[in-house]
Amino acid sequence: MTDCFAQLSVDYAPDEVEFLRDALSGDEPYLSPDLISAASEEALLYRGKRSVQEVRALRPAIFIRAWARVTARAGGRPRAEGRADLKREDVTLLSRELPYSAFFALEDTVLKHRQFDGAESREMHRAGFLMADAVTVLPYDPVRDRVLLIEQFRVGAFSRGDVRPWMLEPIAGRVDPGEGTEATARREAVEEAEITLGILHKIAEYYPSSGAVTEYVTSYIGIADLPDSCVSTGGGVDHEHEDIASTLWSFDQLMEMCDAGQLDVGPLYMSALWLDRHRDRIRADYL
Repeated sequence: MTDCFAQLSVDYAPDEVEFLRDALSGDEPYLSPDLISAASEEALLYRGKRSVQEVRALRPAIFIRAWARVTARAGGRPRAEGRADLKREDVTLLSRELPYSAFFALEDTVLKHRQFDGAESREMHRAGFLMADAVTVLPYDPVRDRVLLIEQFRVGAFSRGDVRPWMLEPIAGRVDPGEGTEATARREAVEEAEITLGILHKIAEYYPSSGAVTEYVTSYIGIADLPDSCVSTGGGVDHEHEDIASTLWSFDQLMEMCDAGQLDVGPLYMSALWLDRHRDRIRADYL
Protein backbone atom coordinates (compact mmCIF):
# COMPACT_ATOMS: atom_id res chain seq x y z
CA MET A 1 0.00 0.00 0.00
CA THR A 2 1.32 3.46 -0.91
CA ASP A 3 2.30 5.72 1.98
CA CYS A 4 0.51 8.92 0.99
CA PHE A 5 2.55 10.91 3.52
CA ALA A 6 6.02 9.79 2.44
CA GLN A 7 6.55 12.57 -0.10
CA LEU A 8 5.80 15.27 2.50
CA SER A 9 9.29 14.91 4.00
CA VAL A 10 10.67 16.73 0.95
CA ASP A 11 8.85 19.96 1.87
CA TYR A 12 8.13 19.67 5.60
CA ALA A 13 10.08 19.09 8.80
CA PRO A 14 9.69 15.74 10.62
CA ASP A 15 7.50 17.26 13.36
CA GLU A 16 5.24 18.79 10.72
CA VAL A 17 4.88 15.46 8.91
CA GLU A 18 4.03 13.78 12.22
CA PHE A 19 1.33 16.38 12.85
CA LEU A 20 -0.08 15.82 9.35
CA ARG A 21 -0.15 12.05 9.81
CA ASP A 22 -1.99 12.40 13.10
CA ALA A 23 -4.45 14.93 11.67
CA LEU A 24 -5.15 13.51 8.20
CA SER A 25 -4.47 9.77 8.13
CA GLY A 26 -7.37 7.44 7.36
CA ASP A 27 -8.48 4.50 5.27
CA GLU A 28 -10.70 6.27 2.72
CA PRO A 29 -10.17 4.81 -0.77
CA TYR A 30 -9.81 8.27 -2.33
CA LEU A 31 -6.68 9.19 -0.32
CA SER A 32 -3.69 9.71 -2.61
CA PRO A 33 -0.30 11.47 -2.40
CA ASP A 34 -1.65 14.41 -4.43
CA LEU A 35 -4.72 14.80 -2.23
CA ILE A 36 -2.69 14.53 0.99
CA SER A 37 -0.24 17.11 -0.33
CA ALA A 38 -3.05 19.56 -1.13
CA ALA A 39 -4.78 18.90 2.20
CA SER A 40 -1.51 19.45 4.07
CA GLU A 41 -1.34 23.05 2.83
CA GLU A 42 -4.50 23.83 4.76
CA ALA A 43 -3.96 21.53 7.73
CA LEU A 44 -0.58 23.05 8.62
CA LEU A 45 -2.21 26.47 8.99
CA TYR A 46 -4.00 25.09 12.05
CA ARG A 47 -0.84 23.78 13.73
CA GLY A 48 -0.33 25.54 17.04
CA LYS A 49 -3.85 27.00 16.86
CA ARG A 50 -6.01 23.87 16.96
CA SER A 51 -5.45 20.48 18.50
CA VAL A 52 -4.95 17.38 16.36
CA GLN A 53 -8.43 16.24 17.42
CA GLU A 54 -9.95 19.54 16.26
CA VAL A 55 -8.20 19.27 12.91
CA ARG A 56 -9.34 15.65 12.50
CA ALA A 57 -12.91 16.86 12.98
CA LEU A 58 -12.35 19.09 9.94
CA ARG A 59 -11.03 16.25 7.74
CA PRO A 60 -14.13 15.97 5.48
CA ALA A 61 -14.12 19.71 4.77
CA ILE A 62 -10.33 19.84 4.36
CA PHE A 63 -10.35 16.96 1.86
CA ILE A 64 -13.22 18.32 -0.22
CA ARG A 65 -11.45 21.68 -0.52
CA ALA A 66 -8.17 19.88 -1.26
CA TRP A 67 -9.85 17.88 -4.03
CA ALA A 68 -10.93 21.15 -5.64
CA ARG A 69 -7.29 22.34 -5.57
CA VAL A 70 -6.05 19.04 -7.05
CA THR A 71 -8.61 19.37 -9.85
CA ALA A 72 -7.73 23.02 -10.48
CA ARG A 73 -4.01 22.28 -10.68
CA ALA A 74 -4.63 19.55 -13.23
CA GLY A 75 -5.69 22.31 -15.62
CA GLY A 76 -8.00 21.74 -18.53
CA ARG A 77 -10.29 24.73 -18.04
CA PRO A 78 -11.55 25.79 -21.50
CA ARG A 79 -9.71 28.86 -22.75
CA ALA A 80 -9.97 30.94 -25.91
CA GLU A 81 -6.91 31.89 -27.91
CA GLY A 82 -5.67 35.46 -27.95
CA ARG A 83 -5.87 36.13 -24.22
CA ALA A 84 -3.03 37.43 -22.04
CA ASP A 85 -0.99 34.45 -20.80
CA LEU A 86 -0.77 35.27 -17.09
CA LYS A 87 -0.44 32.29 -14.76
CA ARG A 88 -0.37 31.36 -11.10
CA GLU A 89 3.42 31.81 -11.16
CA ASP A 90 2.82 35.51 -11.80
CA VAL A 91 1.33 35.88 -8.29
CA THR A 92 3.51 36.35 -5.20
CA LEU A 93 1.77 35.17 -2.03
CA LEU A 94 3.16 37.08 0.95
CA SER A 95 0.95 35.72 3.72
CA ARG A 96 -2.02 33.39 4.16
CA GLU A 97 -4.27 32.70 7.15
CA LEU A 98 -7.58 30.94 7.75
CA PRO A 99 -9.39 32.96 10.43
CA TYR A 100 -12.51 30.83 10.01
CA SER A 101 -12.84 27.19 9.00
CA ALA A 102 -15.75 24.77 9.27
CA PHE A 103 -18.04 23.55 6.47
CA PHE A 104 -16.58 26.46 4.47
CA ALA A 105 -13.39 28.42 5.17
CA LEU A 106 -12.31 32.04 4.89
CA GLU A 107 -8.81 32.68 3.54
CA ASP A 108 -7.11 35.98 4.37
CA THR A 109 -4.17 36.76 2.07
CA VAL A 110 -1.64 39.46 1.26
CA LEU A 111 -0.27 39.21 -2.27
CA LYS A 112 0.95 41.02 -5.36
CA HIS A 113 0.92 40.04 -9.03
CA ARG A 114 2.28 40.89 -12.45
CA GLN A 115 0.15 43.42 -14.33
CA PHE A 116 -0.81 43.43 -17.99
CA ASP A 117 1.95 46.00 -18.72
CA GLY A 118 4.59 43.73 -17.13
CA ALA A 119 5.01 45.78 -13.96
CA GLU A 120 4.33 44.37 -10.50
CA SER A 121 1.28 45.46 -8.55
CA ARG A 122 1.44 46.93 -5.08
CA GLU A 123 0.74 44.64 -2.13
CA MET A 124 -2.97 43.98 -1.74
CA HIS A 125 -5.11 42.44 0.98
CA ARG A 126 -7.69 39.99 -0.35
CA ALA A 127 -10.13 37.53 1.23
CA GLY A 128 -11.38 34.35 -0.40
CA PHE A 129 -14.35 32.18 0.51
CA LEU A 130 -13.11 28.57 0.16
CA MET A 131 -15.67 26.09 -1.15
CA ALA A 132 -15.81 22.72 -2.85
CA ASP A 133 -16.25 22.34 -6.60
CA ALA A 134 -19.88 21.75 -7.50
CA VAL A 135 -22.17 20.34 -10.17
CA THR A 136 -25.64 21.30 -11.37
CA VAL A 137 -27.84 19.15 -13.58
CA LEU A 138 -31.21 19.98 -15.12
CA PRO A 139 -33.13 16.74 -15.82
CA TYR A 140 -34.92 16.91 -19.18
CA ASP A 141 -37.41 14.45 -20.66
CA PRO A 142 -37.25 14.93 -24.46
CA VAL A 143 -40.34 12.78 -25.09
CA ARG A 144 -42.61 14.64 -22.67
CA ASP A 145 -40.68 17.88 -23.33
CA ARG A 146 -40.43 18.86 -19.69
CA VAL A 147 -37.88 19.38 -16.94
CA LEU A 148 -37.62 18.59 -13.26
CA LEU A 149 -36.79 21.44 -10.88
CA ILE A 150 -36.23 21.26 -7.16
CA GLU A 151 -37.10 23.80 -4.50
CA GLN A 152 -35.48 24.09 -1.09
CA PHE A 153 -34.54 26.51 1.69
CA ARG A 154 -31.24 28.32 1.09
CA VAL A 155 -29.38 30.04 3.91
CA GLY A 156 -27.64 32.44 1.50
CA ALA A 157 -30.97 33.98 0.52
CA PHE A 158 -32.06 33.96 4.17
CA SER A 159 -28.87 35.69 5.33
CA ARG A 160 -29.34 38.34 2.65
CA GLY A 161 -32.78 39.10 4.12
CA ASP A 162 -34.87 37.60 1.32
CA VAL A 163 -38.53 37.36 2.38
CA ARG A 164 -38.83 34.04 0.50
CA PRO A 165 -35.56 32.12 1.02
CA TRP A 166 -36.76 29.01 -0.85
CA MET A 167 -35.04 28.74 -4.23
CA LEU A 168 -36.15 27.06 -7.46
CA GLU A 169 -33.05 25.31 -8.81
CA PRO A 170 -31.57 22.53 -10.90
CA ILE A 171 -30.30 19.55 -8.94
CA ALA A 172 -26.92 20.43 -7.46
CA GLY A 173 -24.22 19.19 -5.12
CA ARG A 174 -20.58 19.28 -4.10
CA VAL A 175 -17.98 17.13 -5.85
CA ASP A 176 -16.69 14.63 -3.29
CA PRO A 177 -12.97 13.75 -3.05
CA GLY A 178 -11.98 11.30 -5.77
CA GLU A 179 -15.25 11.88 -7.65
CA GLY A 180 -15.73 13.15 -11.20
CA THR A 181 -18.37 15.71 -12.11
CA GLU A 182 -20.56 13.26 -14.06
CA ALA A 183 -20.61 10.88 -11.09
CA THR A 184 -21.63 13.78 -8.85
CA ALA A 185 -24.51 14.68 -11.18
CA ARG A 186 -25.83 11.12 -11.16
CA ARG A 187 -25.43 10.71 -7.40
CA GLU A 188 -27.19 13.98 -6.62
CA ALA A 189 -30.09 13.15 -8.96
CA VAL A 190 -30.76 10.03 -6.91
CA GLU A 191 -30.27 11.74 -3.54
CA GLU A 192 -32.35 14.84 -4.25
CA ALA A 193 -35.05 13.60 -6.63
CA GLU A 194 -34.80 9.79 -6.76
CA ILE A 195 -34.32 9.78 -10.53
CA THR A 196 -31.79 8.03 -12.76
CA LEU A 197 -30.09 10.08 -15.44
CA GLY A 198 -29.24 8.87 -18.92
CA ILE A 199 -26.98 10.81 -21.28
CA LEU A 200 -25.41 13.94 -19.79
CA HIS A 201 -24.96 16.99 -22.02
CA LYS A 202 -22.28 19.30 -20.66
CA ILE A 203 -23.27 22.96 -20.72
CA ALA A 204 -20.16 24.67 -19.31
CA GLU A 205 -17.74 24.85 -16.40
CA TYR A 206 -17.26 28.23 -14.74
CA TYR A 207 -16.71 30.39 -11.65
CA PRO A 208 -20.06 31.92 -10.59
CA SER A 209 -18.40 34.69 -8.55
CA SER A 210 -14.63 34.64 -9.00
CA GLY A 211 -14.03 37.96 -7.23
CA ALA A 212 -13.96 36.22 -3.85
CA VAL A 213 -15.50 32.72 -4.07
CA THR A 214 -13.51 29.63 -5.07
CA GLU A 215 -16.53 27.54 -6.08
CA TYR A 216 -16.13 26.11 -9.60
CA VAL A 217 -19.28 24.72 -11.17
CA THR A 218 -19.85 22.24 -13.98
CA SER A 219 -23.41 22.29 -15.35
CA TYR A 220 -25.24 19.58 -17.30
CA ILE A 221 -28.53 18.76 -18.93
CA GLY A 222 -29.37 15.19 -17.93
CA ILE A 223 -31.72 13.07 -20.05
CA ALA A 224 -34.32 11.41 -17.83
CA ASP A 225 -37.70 9.69 -17.84
CA LEU A 226 -39.96 12.15 -15.99
CA PRO A 227 -43.46 10.74 -15.45
CA ASP A 228 -46.00 12.53 -13.25
CA SER A 229 -44.92 10.36 -10.30
CA CYS A 230 -41.61 12.29 -10.13
CA VAL A 231 -43.39 15.06 -8.21
CA SER A 232 -42.51 14.63 -4.55
CA THR A 233 -41.55 16.32 -1.29
CA GLY A 234 -39.09 15.35 1.42
CA GLY A 235 -36.18 14.57 -0.88
CA GLY A 236 -32.55 14.94 0.09
CA VAL A 237 -30.15 13.45 2.61
CA ASP A 238 -31.25 13.36 6.24
CA HIS A 239 -27.84 14.05 7.79
CA GLU A 240 -27.58 17.21 5.63
CA HIS A 241 -31.01 18.35 6.89
CA GLU A 242 -32.33 18.66 3.34
CA ASP A 243 -36.04 19.03 2.64
CA ILE A 244 -36.42 19.09 -1.13
CA ALA A 245 -39.53 19.32 -3.28
CA SER A 246 -39.36 18.02 -6.87
CA THR A 247 -41.62 19.66 -9.44
CA LEU A 248 -42.26 19.16 -13.16
CA TRP A 249 -42.48 22.00 -15.66
CA SER A 250 -43.07 21.95 -19.39
CA PHE A 251 -40.36 23.44 -21.58
CA ASP A 252 -42.70 26.31 -22.46
CA GLN A 253 -43.33 27.03 -18.77
CA LEU A 254 -39.57 26.99 -18.13
CA MET A 255 -38.95 29.57 -20.85
CA GLU A 256 -41.86 31.72 -19.69
CA MET A 257 -40.31 31.82 -16.21
CA CYS A 258 -36.92 32.55 -17.76
CA ASP A 259 -38.28 35.51 -19.72
CA ALA A 260 -40.12 36.77 -16.62
CA GLY A 261 -37.01 36.58 -14.40
CA GLN A 262 -38.53 33.95 -12.11
CA LEU A 263 -35.82 31.26 -12.07
CA ASP A 264 -34.03 32.46 -8.89
CA VAL A 265 -30.47 31.18 -9.55
CA GLY A 266 -27.84 31.70 -12.24
CA PRO A 267 -27.21 28.05 -13.19
CA LEU A 268 -30.92 27.56 -13.89
CA TYR A 269 -30.97 30.51 -16.29
CA MET A 270 -27.86 29.15 -18.03
CA SER A 271 -29.36 25.66 -18.24
CA ALA A 272 -32.68 26.93 -19.60
CA LEU A 273 -31.02 29.06 -22.28
CA TRP A 274 -28.66 26.23 -23.31
CA LEU A 275 -31.63 23.85 -23.57
CA ASP A 276 -33.48 26.38 -25.71
CA ARG A 277 -30.54 26.45 -28.14
CA HIS A 278 -30.09 22.65 -28.31
CA ARG A 279 -33.58 21.25 -27.64
CA ASP A 280 -34.47 20.44 -31.24
CA ARG A 281 -31.23 18.50 -31.73
CA ILE A 282 -31.71 16.54 -28.51
CA ARG A 283 -35.36 15.73 -29.20
CA ALA A 284 -34.55 14.50 -32.71
CA ASP A 285 -32.71 11.54 -31.16
CA TYR A 286 -35.82 10.41 -29.23
CA LEU A 287 -38.84 11.27 -31.38
